Amino acid sequence: MGKFFKRGAVVAVTAASIAVIAPQVALAGGQSATCQGTVCYLSVAGYKGGGLSIDADVHGQGTGHWIVCSWDGKWCAEKDFDASAGPGSWLESWARQDANGGFDAKVTGPQGPVTIGLRWLDKPRG
Repeated sequence: MGKFFKRGAVVAVTAASIAVIAPQVALAGGQSATCQGTVCYLSVAGYKGGGLSIDADVHGQGTGHWIVCSWDGKWCAEKDFDASAGPGSWLESWARQDANGGFDAKVTGPQGPVTIGLRWLDKPRG
């Protein structure tokens, strides 16, 4: 129970820190989903290029795994991660112009609940 609250506090503090440190960064879009089982799916529309952040959290001991693919099937990324490490975030390239439109994402873990999220920023100019 304490570990659950600790994870929530880490996520809240991280989000607040990012908001304070980088207020000039405009979040262009994104969504997340939490599922009570060991697998969770998410489908997100509206991506127009820019940095794509994949956020994932699973519980238990062992390995978590996420996979994200563009709707047109031209781009996929996946990652194994330590399930006991707490929430993680991975940034993909700014140059994913071929992935315009949307993404399907899936996360799996040894124990629920599991969470998957996709966020993106506007493309940098200059």
